Formats: sequence, structure tokens, C-alpha cells
Amino acid sequence: MKKIIILVLISVGTYAQTGIGTTAPKTKLHVKDNGGAFRIEGTDHVFMELYPQGATTRYAYFGYPGASSTQLTFMNLFSTGTIAWGTNNVNRMFLTSDGKLSIGNSTATTTLNVGTSDGLLPGEITLFPSTAAYEGGQINIKKSLTGSTADWIIDQYGSTASDARLRLFNTSELNGLIIKENGFIGMGNSAPTVRLQVTGDIIANSIAGSSDARFKTKIASIQNPLQKVLALRGVNFNWNTAAFPQRMFSDKRTLGFIAQEVEKVLPEIVQTENTAEGFKSVQYDKVVALLVEAMKEQQKQINQLKREVKKLKRQAR
Repeated sequence: MKKIIILVLISVGTYAQTGIGTTAPKTKLHVKDNGGAFRIEGTDHVFMELYPQGATTRYAYFGYPGASSTQLTFMNLFSTGTIAWGTNNVNRMFLTSDGKLSIGNSTATTTLNVGTSDGLLPGEITLFPSTAAYEGGQINIKKSLTGSTADWIIDQYGSTASDARLRLFNTSELNGLIIKENGFIGMGNSAPTVRLQVTGDIIANSIAGSSDARFKTKIASIQNPLQKVLALRGVNFNWNTAAFPQRMFSDKRTLGFIAQEVEKVLPEIVQTENTAEGFKSVQYDKVVALLVEAMKEQQKQINQLKREVKKLKRQAR
């Protein structure tokens, strides 16, 4: 039988500092080696406990605390304790005793705080895309009720490199709001072609349009307003909801103009969408100016007729 002699280098210093692999330990226990220099192995579960001076119960531990546990746990057992992570000798991230996480500030007022109150560390978050070809970063806002279908999503979506839509929606993007890369906003519309495009009805106390004289040039009175009014045709109609369900048209009977007919008389108040379909819309509010001038022209005719009738009455006496 061969005898194997194992030499372990252990050095105990004057101040009860133990060195393994070193003859000049710097702390109570100093282990020096390449690779895995220190190992703790449990027969079932394993963790390290931390006790403050004079304490009879542990106040912190880290490791695998449960039988066959696969969860690595860092636990501060102080009732008001905080866990801090840092770099460059400065604490950078804090987890408070009530479960709030703060990056920058040592205190947190919400579940997640990012940045410092003095602005030295900006509260900025970058969300990178998923593996889906068109999907950008995404935030899911969940409702606590079981089985809820009212959860909302905020994400970035685009089918091309220059298409960068910001979406706020739930089950369908047509139910929410979209902001395109050019700033156009769509509500119920995934491809707005103007600054704000709403598919559906709008209720507001009032709507004001820019009208200051300083904004305008080449001002001229409307020519032949009464003739133009007489050329317009007002119609009653029902929206074609079956052919265009995504437009969210009302199913009630209503009235208005036909854009193609109006365009022949007043092309300046008809807009054509910059899409393959080229759907048209009418700026109904602009018709008011035409009606005002038409009424004035009509009133001139009425006043002229009154004068002629009055003259005829005098002649008939």
C-alpha cells in the first residue's frame, strides 16, 4: 500500500488571521487560488447566515434555503432593512423592505423608481424589441381580476425601418391610440394620414379653428356663394357598416353631403386620404362661411325685390 501525503498550506497569523494558499492573510479568512477557491456544499440545502455583533438570531442570509431549492435567495431579515447593490464604491440600486425597487435613490415611493431626484441620474428606460420581426419594446398593463380581457399594451411597432408606430391598445390596435413616427395620431385608425384622425364619433363642448388675420394671405370674398349653395345636394343616408366595419360608423340614419359631389363645387373643402383607396372627407365647418355669404347675397335679392314691389305699388295707385 502506498501512502499519499497531502500538504495543505495553512498559515495562522499573529492576529488570528487564517490564510489558505497564502502566508500573508489580510482578513480573518484569506483563501488564495485560481478558479473555484471557495466552496460550500450542503447535503440538502445550503446558505450563509449573517449575524450583527451581539445578535442571537440571524438578520440576513443568502443561498438556497429550501430543500431541493433552485432559487438563489438574498434575504435581509430586518423589518425595515434594505438590500443595496453598488459600483465604484457607490450604492446604485436599492430594494426596500416593502418590496419597492429604486435605481438611483435610496428611497422609493412607487414599486419601481428610476433616476435621482436631483437629476444627476436621469430616469431613463430603454426597451429592446422581441424576436418578432415588427415588434419593438413593450409594456403590459395587467388588471388584477382573474380572466380579465381589459389588459392594455404599450409598444412600438413597425413593418419597415422607417415605420415606428407607438401603440396603446388592448385586444386590437383599432381599440386604442397610435402615434406614427411623423407625429400623426390615430384613434381607431392604424394608419392616420393627418395630425389627428379619429374613426368614430367625437363629443366636445366646442372646437375652435385658427382664424387670425395674421395667419392668412390672399384673402378674397367668396364669389357666387348662392350659386354654389344651390349646386350642393344635401342627402339622408345610412353608413355602409357591413363593408367598412373598421370605420366604426354609426348604424343610425343621418344626413350630410357626398364628398365627390361637393368636390365639383367646392374642391377646397374636400380632403383625399393619402392611401391606396383615396377615401374622401368633407370639412363641414367650412360650409358655414359659404352659407353666410349666400344668405347675404340672397338678402340683397330680397331687398331689391322689395324695392321693386314698393315701386310697382306706387305706380298702381
